[in-house]
Amino acid sequence: MRHWQKTSLFTIAFLIALFIGLIYAFNLSVKVTPLKNIEFSPGEQKAMAEQEYDSIKPKNIIIFIADGMGFSHMSLAMMTQQLEGKSSVWDEFEVRGWHNTRSIYGPLTDSEASATAMATGNSTNFGHIGMDKDGNTLENIFEIASANNYTTGIVTDSYIWDGSPAAFVAHSRNEDDARDILKQIAASDLDLIFGELEDLGEDDVPEKDESLEIIGKRFQLLDRSLELPKGNDASKPVAVLFDEDEIQDLSSTPNLPQLTETALNYLSNQESPFILFVECEEMDSASHSNASGRLIDGLAALQTTLELVMEFSKNNGETLLVFTSDHETGGLAAVSEDDYPNLQISWGTKGHTAAVVPLLAYGPGARYFADVKRNYDIGRVLKNLISNQSFQSQ
Repeated sequence: MRHWQKTSLFTIAFLIALFIGLIYAFNLSVKVTPLKNIEFSPGEQKAMAEQEYDSIKPKNIIIFIADGMGFSHMSLAMMTQQLEGKSSVWDEFEVRGWHNTRSIYGPLTDSEASATAMATGNSTNFGHIGMDKDGNTLENIFEIASANNYTTGIVTDSYIWDGSPAAFVAHSRNEDDARDILKQIAASDLDLIFGELEDLGEDDVPEKDESLEIIGKRFQLLDRSLELPKGNDASKPVAVLFDEDEIQDLSSTPNLPQLTETALNYLSNQESPFILFVECEEMDSASHSNASGRLIDGLAALQTTLELVMEFSKNNGETLLVFTSDHETGGLAAVSEDDYPNLQISWGTKGHTAAVVPLLAYGPGARYFADVKRNYDIGRVLKNLISNQSFQSQ
């Protein structure tokens, strides 16, 4: 080998060694260009088989949505929120599956479209609340429930006109028209609504006094003590409204478990079956900003609330609990690359992903969710369960 060849090889080897040394010394990361423009081609999906609904039906239904929560969020909860010597609430569910959250047009969705699918049994487009892709009004399960003499309630740690709760009570092409959604809530047959007010006075969001006036036309407004009315007022609709981000984690006063417990006390004291929607929005808010600490706090609030409603379902014996998500946010991965077995959180994005999400069910009627494939299947099963009041405990 000639001298110049030896020199060149030595130089190349030296540069490679120097580059590798720099990577280790300064913890540099080499990014690989992602594969782009992968064609969305889901093909034709076989429809969910028609089911026969026998006498085993729930008297009451609790729908629990963890906004933005995917399987990695659930895995993180299972690995970080358990108490020693106590079984996991995630192991208590009788049906454990998943569903595809996509909108009518493509692989992604938003809260409005996905919640509408679950509330009405129909797939729709981004930003549509209680409406199909063409803007036609869709009947939701709360409207069917009220027509069948159910008591209905919504509890959320987000603002009450947000996409997920709004889809179960309102119909709008404009997700930002808070004034219109608030008026629809006040004109509905809803019996209970607990949540926040947000962006007061901005664009189509009324100021606090106007918001309280709108809601107060139908609901008795509770104070933060959450003391429920008694006597002749005990069966009248109730609401409690908090400021933006006032309900976040277990350190909040009150917090999501306390609001949910109060709602269950109110609903249980009525002389009718009930359907309750509970939303924990912290997964979505934390994941959109890749706020890992907020996510862990949110998971603690979520799991504590989930344990509460699971215990209620077990003790009551006539209550179906359905837990799911509207979509995954953040591309979360729970890894253990440093200080094993401790975990670290890795994020892939600050937006929504096309990942499928968990679907879990417990109690009478849980088995009807075993074959769910799409988010709108959830709405169709729920509609069938509440359209006929006959029920029988397992």
